[in-house]
Amino acid sequence: MKNCTNSLRVLTLAMLATVFFSCGNKQAKQAEELQAGSKEQAFQEVTTYPIPTSFEVIQMINKAGASFIIGICNPVDNVGKYMTEKAKAVNLGIYGADLAYSTTYQMKQETMNFLKVCKQLVEELNINAGFTPELALNVEKNIDNKDSLIVIFTNSYYETYRTLVQNQKESLSLLVVAGSWIEGVYITSQIALTSRDNTEFIKILANQKAPLAKLMELMTPRADVPEVKELMDMLAPIQAIYNKVEGEKLTNDQFQKLMEEITKVRNALV
Repeated sequence: MKNCTNSLRVLTLAMLATVFFSCGNKQAKQAEELQAGSKEQAFQEVTTYPIPTSFEVIQMINKAGASFIIGICNPVDNVGKYMTEKAKAVNLGIYGADLAYSTTYQMKQETMNFLKVCKQLVEELNINAGFTPELALNVEKNIDNKDSLIVIFTNSYYETYRTLVQNQKESLSLLVVAGSWIEGVYITSQIALTSRDNTEFIKILANQKAPLAKLMELMTPRADVPEVKELMDMLAPIQAIYNKVEGEKLTNDQFQKLMEEITKVRNALV
């Protein structure tokens, strides 16, 4: 009887140990999954394009009824004069906005031209993502489908940005983002200048206050990088104008000053 009781105790302990071990494994697995999920979420937050893309800005312009202005973009012939890493990165952003502009307005030849220079700059910056041979094939297949092209190019820009961040080239990624933002605002300001009724375009410009603030916030921790600091100094007068903007309106004086400053900065970079 005693042996039977002892055996029962051993069996019970074994069963309890199995249960606890199983629960422990399950909890450990859940903890690992939670930790992995947190890491993945943090990674996604870090590598997500931080402000509205130039495609989003250009689409707003298009919906507001703006016509395509020939000659407003950075000439593709300029690509050969960008020798420094900073110039290449900033103008990759600028050409990216021009690509968004030409794509949205279905300017096929301009789209192919801007795609070509973007690809060239990506290669010169050794970014092994974004503007790939597969992208070129997709563009050719969808050249008549504006919506598909916008998705293709937007995803390409996301991938380029993500790759730069993953490869610890955050400074370069910010230069690309800044270039794209600058060109988007420049194009919008030029359209607002030439439009009879520029109410909607002024609203689009006013709404760029938050993206610029976010961009400057992201650049601040890297202000010790000369190229980033130089660009921050160039953008500072523009931010000073935006700091006085309230809501979705710009006064005539604010618009004139913004247009002058963004044109000066943009022309200095291209």
